[in-house]
Amino acid sequence: FTDKILILCCSLIPLSLAISIFFADLLASICGIILIYFFLSKKNFDIFIKVKKEIIFFSIFFIIILVSLAFSDYKNESFLASFFYFRYFLLSLTIFYLLKKYVFYFKIFFFSVIISIGIVVFDSFFQKIIGFNLFGYPKVGSLTKDSLIYLTSFFNDEKKLGSYLVRLLPLLISILYYFNFKKLNYFYFALSGVIIFFTSERTALFLFIVLSLFYFLIIKKKLYFFVVGLLILSSLITFNQGFKYKYLDYTLMQVGFIKTYWNENYQDKLRYYSKEHEDLSYTALKIFQNNFMTGSGIKTFYGACNNLKQKKTIQNKDNKNSSTDKKITRNNILQCSTHPHNTYFQILSDTGLFTFIFVISFFIYTLKKNIKLILKKEINHIDLCFYFLNVGIILNLFPLIPSGNFFNNWLSLILFYPMGLWLYINQKIKINESN
Repeated sequence: FTDKILILCCSLIPLSLAISIFFADLLASICGIILIYFFLSKKNFDIFIKVKKEIIFFSIFFIIILVSLAFSDYKNESFLASFFYFRYFLLSLTIFYLLKKYVFYFKIFFFSVIISIGIVVFDSFFQKIIGFNLFGYPKVGSLTKDSLIYLTSFFNDEKKLGSYLVRLLPLLISILYYFNFKKLNYFYFALSGVIIFFTSERTALFLFIVLSLFYFLIIKKKLYFFVVGLLILSSLITFNQGFKYKYLDYTLMQVGFIKTYWNENYQDKLRYYSKEHEDLSYTALKIFQNNFMTGSGIKTFYGACNNLKQKKTIQNKDNKNSSTDKKITRNNILQCSTHPHNTYFQILSDTGLFTFIFVISFFIYTLKKNIKLILKKEINHIDLCFYFLNVGIILNLFPLIPSGNFFNNWLSLILFYPMGLWLYINQKIKINESN
């Protein structure tokens, strides 16, 4: 009976991530509670011994988070997000458990992912053509300078549709390759790319380009498709004023290449993304400097930032007199928000150096795995499945781009949900290599 509940909960999560994050988190929590019962009763315990290294790796990561909580000055704000963070990894273990125990579950997992993304894709095109989606949510946008209307599907007025598709698309591609559905793979890849473009989410489009590069690198004979795709994308952006402003002009304004219409002095420095994001990153580093080992705690960025502001003025006289500080700050100021809008700066400020090392190491590990697969002369369907699961991790942990809250439940579920299949395929590859 408990296994049936697990299968139902895991099957509903992909679509719930688009419709109701509360429901998706509730389903993940139910899976976690049942899995804790399995651990305590030692029921099916042998299955989990096969991924003991991964369990130890995450357990250390979680312990560091708890240490960060213990030393935080904002325990009330940080407690729930820190203490219950382990539920996301329990979701990964739940999917691994079901895949190992039931041969038929892989097909259930496959259909739950492909149907969920298929519904979102259909709803997005419905919204594009009709003007509103299946829930009646209209297209959202600005009729001022950029005159750009963009798609949001089930996310209503939140710009998360592109992020949802580009972060879950590698999971879908990996499963389709596992079952050798190549034509269906191309179909979903192309449709998702079109929708991502019309969401006007710049980070999502950039990640889709990265995904496309990885896609065509592994299909070596078709790398020219990537070049053709870039040319088509460039043409669409160039000849549509709304998209040209959003994707090109506005980005060039933010990095300081051209003057902005809202601030003539904005282009005084060339920046890695924008003045606001640099200020947030600068603030994150300042918080990290004060909490080098443990950070200030998860979900404490806003409080820690305000605390820094109380200790010194925005333009510190010491910074003005220090040439070293001038090089570091680049005239940056303390900028307070819910999070720094960059994964790695957030990890440094929230949980300190050790969690940063863990995450960046895992990112490099998956990147190395994929490079080896690209250089491999012959790859099978299991290799391709593992390759695109790694791509999903790389996209979610990609540095030097704006990101959502890394410890947010929505992004955490999107990161850890495919990890269950990753654990399963990784173990299968290890068994094949040993044989």
